[in-house]
Amino acid sequence: MQVYLMLLDSPDPIGAREVQRRPDYSSVNVAVHHLEKLCRVGLATKDEHGRYSASRKVSIGIMELFMNIGRVRFPRLLFYAAFFAALAVMYFATAPIVLGRDSVYVMVFAIAGTGLLAYEAFKVWRQI
Repeated sequence: MQVYLMLLDSPDPIGAREVQRRPDYSSVNVAVHHLEKLCRVGLATKDEHGRYSASRKVSIGIMELFMNIGRVRFPRLLFYAAFFAALAVMYFATAPIVLGRDSVYVMVFAIAGTGLLAYEAFKVWRQI
């Protein structure tokens, strides 16, 4: 998974030696083994100079929880947290300022929803 993510993040094809250095593999053979495995399943291609690049993006396992914007990967839950936060800001910006029961409920649910979704998003983000 680390090698595949490295290929996805790299704008140019990379060699086996560079793949070996980044995750700190013990030898180039370990990196070549992982790269060749990716080539066999169709996720990477090898050019005439022996450099590798990602051939296609797939959504497998934990990768389904992320969305790419350019070369940056964000957890989907982060957008949901931002949505809750924006709704709360819009509510308090447009609603009359009355500290009643309804306002307290909205505030508690907005803060709790935003906090829980942001926490889960960062938990997922640390896993990759």
